[in-house]
Amino acid sequence: MNKFYLNLHIVLMNFRLKKKYSLACMIRGKIIEESIRFYFENRINDISISSAENYANDLYYLKTRKLPEKIIKLSSQPINVIVRTGIKAFKSLMIRKILNLKSYKIKKNKSYKTIYPDFNISKLNINNKNLRDCCLELKVTNRIKTSTIKRHAAQCYNYSIKSGKPVILLYLVYSKIGQKHPFFTAKPKFYIVNNN
Repeated sequence: MNKFYLNLHIVLMNFRLKKKYSLACMIRGKIIEESIRFYFENRINDISISSAENYANDLYYLKTRKLPEKIIKLSSQPINVIVRTGIKAFKSLMIRKILNLKSYKIKKNKSYKTIYPDFNISKLNINNKNLRDCCLELKVTNRIKTSTIKRHAAQCYNYSIKSGKPVILLYLVYSKIGQKHPFFTAKPKFYIVNNN
């Protein structure tokens, strides 16, 4: 095999691995959302945050079982800290109850598209302001880019138009600290998107 084809093969392998890693991260984000929902739906039964973390890990490994082991392990490392931070962020908003998801129809390119926000919250408090029956959109990332915020804010703006209420855009931003014995931290970042 000549050098050109060898380099092309390496580039294609790296591209495939990046796509699989992106898929694992997308699955992880959905799992974080589901574990937060699991925690709040079962809070009446005195469920612990560690139970929600275990739920997230079990679900993650179940959904990613066909991906390469290295990618699964790499993407799974921050799950516990992200779940914990997400639950604490919801508690800081004084969220007590998550409502059943409402769908909205949005007109796009002369046709209607049904959308589902991540969470429909009965009541929350942000900046000393009580909001009732509003949507919350959850995003998990290791860094926030301006272009990403604009895209996500546009999505939330559509939800706000349809619901007539403000939408909370919540980023759970995680970071890796250290190389030899790394650990992860995460912090929430809130944005309020409104149609007025």
